[in-house]
Amino acid sequence: MIVIPQKLFNDTQVSIILRDGNICVLQKELPVSVKQREGYVASHAISFVQSGEQIINFYNGEEVRIKAKELVIIPRGVYYISDLISSGEQFKSLLFYFDDDIIHQFLSSLNHSEYQRKATSQHLLINNSPNLNTFCTSLISIYKNSSYQQSALAAIKILELLHLLHQNNKDLIAFLFQLTLPQKRNIKSFMQKNFDKPLKIEDYAYLTGRSESTFRRDFKSAFEITPQKWLKVKRIEKALSILKNKEISVTELAFEVGYENISYFIKEFKKETGETPKQYILSKHKNHLQL
Repeated sequence: MIVIPQKLFNDTQVSIILRDGNICVLQKELPVSVKQREGYVASHAISFVQSGEQIINFYNGEEVRIKAKELVIIPRGVYYISDLISSGEQFKSLLFYFDDDIIHQFLSSLNHSEYQRKATSQHLLINNSPNLNTFCTSLISIYKNSSYQQSALAAIKILELLHLLHQNNKDLIAFLFQLTLPQKRNIKSFMQKNFDKPLKIEDYAYLTGRSESTFRRDFKSAFEITPQKWLKVKRIEKALSILKNKEISVTELAFEVGYENISYFIKEFKKETGETPKQYILSKHKNHLQL
């Protein structure tokens, strides 16, 4: 899994157009399709698909397809799995990452006094908006591979894009306003669906709309156990279930149950079962042969 946009800055398939910290404009180019790419969005994101198609599956079961010349806005704090599909030509997308300050600047410039308060969707899909392709093409033409990359321009161009989108989309204002509000998600249902993701306690806290201390308190109230202990038990239980049903390498097993550190996974597995994963696999084969 990659944390976005931070992991993209060193990706050879990603070009930095404009950047001011994590406020940035990037272009992604893939010669072949990439499927099942997991990501955790640490900043609000706008993905404009220039060519190809993007399919995003969110943790709550929502799916969105973004075709060429379409755009999707994704709130920060979202975990998703994405397919990037090249169809006859390479996949290309222009990516914009921004924070609450930019949203506040945008909303304050419109002089709206009230906003509709409702549950926020995991995304806002915008079909081909007039002048959108022209804006993105000119942005790439002027600033890609250019020495003129002043950091302040990143925020300015994102604000310009939001104003351009606002001209033809009535849902944009309410959607952006909701992104700046704290949202609490049900801890039990969220954790049951996402315990096997490679996330830390602070990530789970953020994704459920809580501070880390509040998350720990609410978690213990819901499960009567600390999140660390619960996660370890659930992940090892899933690992054992996988090992009973198929052959898999220790590295693949660790990734499948939420561990990115293989050595730590082996250590935790042995604490719970008394054996390393490799020893457990050998024991299972031995018992099977004896039968």
